[in-house]
Amino acid sequence: MFYILANFLTLIQSKNISADHRPKNCVCCGKLDPWLHAKYPRQPDRENSSKKSLNPIMIQRYFCNGCKKTFSALPEIISPHRWYTWEAQQQVLLLLILGQSAYSIAKKGGPSYKTISRWLARFKERFNLHKDTLGSRFNFLHRTSGFSDFWKHCLKKMTLAAAMRICHVSGVSIP
Repeated sequence: MFYILANFLTLIQSKNISADHRPKNCVCCGKLDPWLHAKYPRQPDRENSSKKSLNPIMIQRYFCNGCKKTFSALPEIISPHRWYTWEAQQQVLLLLILGQSAYSIAKKGGPSYKTISRWLARFKERFNLHKDTLGSRFNFLHRTSGFSDFWKHCLKKMTLAAAMRICHVSGVSIP
């Protein structure tokens, strides 16, 4: 389980998350005031060399006395269960929409062909859920005519991180 901390849009901001930005409720049962009981490192900076890297980013882990479960509080820029940030995934998604192949994107450096193909498959698998959720908030997205058209219009108005946060808050599975 995880909670997404809104408005942490860069890794530099994410480096300095304080207890002031903690979730007010448990994401599992809704009980107030889960307590910070641990932190763990994530290595989301895949862009910079090791000397300039912002890694590690410490992710806060919370425990709920009500349901006895733990959950993480992720900055908005960091995607759950992935090594790359939403920003990196957005760049790849835009290149795919513009007609580049996963193989040509991988050759330029960055994620591997298999990683890009897996991302694309997951976005396509959940496309209708994402379109319905985001379209219910932004009417202009309901008028789009397919996967590429939808994401092209969506990413003109908001970041992929913001779109995925809206889906997550709405209870829709994010890739």
